[in-house]
Amino acid sequence: MIKVMIVDDERNIRKGIVKLIDWKKLGCEVVMDCSDGKAALQYLQEHPIDIVVTDIKMPLIDGIELSKRIQEDFKDTKVIILTAYSDFAYAQQAIKYNVVDFIIKNDFIDELPIAIDKTIQLIVKEQEKYNLKDTSTDEDMYLMQMFHKLISSGNVSNSDIELYRLNDFNYCLCACEIDYYDKDKDKSTLTNMLKNILNIALKDCYFVVIPLSDTHMIIILRFDKLTQMNLNDIIKFFHDIIIMVEEFMRIDIRFGLSQLMQNPKDISLGYEQAKESLSKIMIKGSELHVYNILKNEEGQEFSLDVDQYIGKICELTFDGESGQANNQLNKLYDKLVTSNCSFEQCKMYMLVICCSIIRKAVRYHTDQDFNAMEKEAYELIQSAKTMFSLVSIGNKTIDRLRNYCKDKKDLKNELVKKADECIRTHYKEEITLQFISQELYLNSSYLSRAYKKWTGNTITEAINMYRISKAKGLLITSDLRIYEVAQAVGIQDAAYFTNVFLRYAGQNPTEYRQEHT
Repeated sequence: MIKVMIVDDERNIRKGIVKLIDWKKLGCEVVMDCSDGKAALQYLQEHPIDIVVTDIKMPLIDGIELSKRIQEDFKDTKVIILTAYSDFAYAQQAIKYNVVDFIIKNDFIDELPIAIDKTIQLIVKEQEKYNLKDTSTDEDMYLMQMFHKLISSGNVSNSDIELYRLNDFNYCLCACEIDYYDKDKDKSTLTNMLKNILNIALKDCYFVVIPLSDTHMIIILRFDKLTQMNLNDIIKFFHDIIIMVEEFMRIDIRFGLSQLMQNPKDISLGYEQAKESLSKIMIKGSELHVYNILKNEEGQEFSLDVDQYIGKICELTFDGESGQANNQLNKLYDKLVTSNCSFEQCKMYMLVICCSIIRKAVRYHTDQDFNAMEKEAYELIQSAKTMFSLVSIGNKTIDRLRNYCKDKKDLKNELVKKADECIRTHYKEEITLQFISQELYLNSSYLSRAYKKWTGNTITEAINMYRISKAKGLLITSDLRIYEVAQAVGIQDAAYFTNVFLRYAGQNPTEYRQEHT
């Protein structure tokens, strides 16, 4: 019997979790419930617990600190986080502490049993590995080697196909490219965090990550053919990953997805599709592209830049005139209808469109539950039976998000505007990232990540560029000496000023003055 502990400072919720879940049916027993993390840790000192289900915000020791302490001192104990939607970005801090899953409190009756079952499977799998005498026969290692072979050649023996039931699964391949904001940071830590995010998001999928370099990897997913899972589910999973990455990690990440492969010998084809999908991404930041297969009535493949339409629809939803985004959507689906594009693939495109619009809407100051909105759109698209109903879902999503965000402040523009205003006001002083973050009442890591993502420049680069722009004016219009110009724009070291000026102006201050006066 799996031993479970519930930790939540709200008594009604704590007791509700104990009473409303059929723990016996799950093969579990709730042996303790605590009102805070301190009491939970005291109990763990004397009693082994398999699974801890904990709230985040609690007195004394909160759920994040509890997760950290469990990882350090009770490595065999698994943690599931309970959170409200508004806490979700905060909950992602627990990713580095190997939390197995996040559950929205309002959905715990339906979602917690699923998470418990997933965690039990993880516990069983780890126990099986621990008890395995001959590590050379470890299935994960063997599958990793076999997938390497399938990617490179597509060859695998029939005996291996039968032994590992490879024909029982569908496969999807993902090519991944990562841009690190901090080039000098330890990439292994970020890679481990990314793998933990994959563990959380890729529910019901077995996956293998094959690193190709520090910035590139291939992710191979497989899932049983008997499940109802399809490519739209995979797309939804990867959109969830992008949301978590954007909120928590100091990277930009781009994913290129293949179509589903029903034959393991087609994995090499999926690899080529995933690489081609990744190569099609043209925008900055985190993004997802899915391999397109479009054919005419004669069955011949033809080109239709679906991604260009999707990007335009997303842009016009917020920045265009009323109806322009809807017109683009209708135009795209008119072209898809005249093609030989399958209805399932049309649903896939609609899912990408709706998820992209909802992700962009998160930038705006609204009190909308975008997580619930994305779930609703996904369920409607999955249940659509006609092209008319599918396009209606897209048009309603466009109109709904446009109305929600109309006249609302764009977080991106507001943050960049305020940071730039701070730089303009204080550039003569010893201005730093920490100084600006304190002025704006923002976490410095978040400010650094967001400013870099939305402008392409770091805060330090923005400070230097503004200082150099002011220095250029002084060099042309004044008789100040070079060191005096440097001090006037907030740089006390003349040699450092010269190096910075050369980097951004392409010539040193003296050369610039001679050329422009």
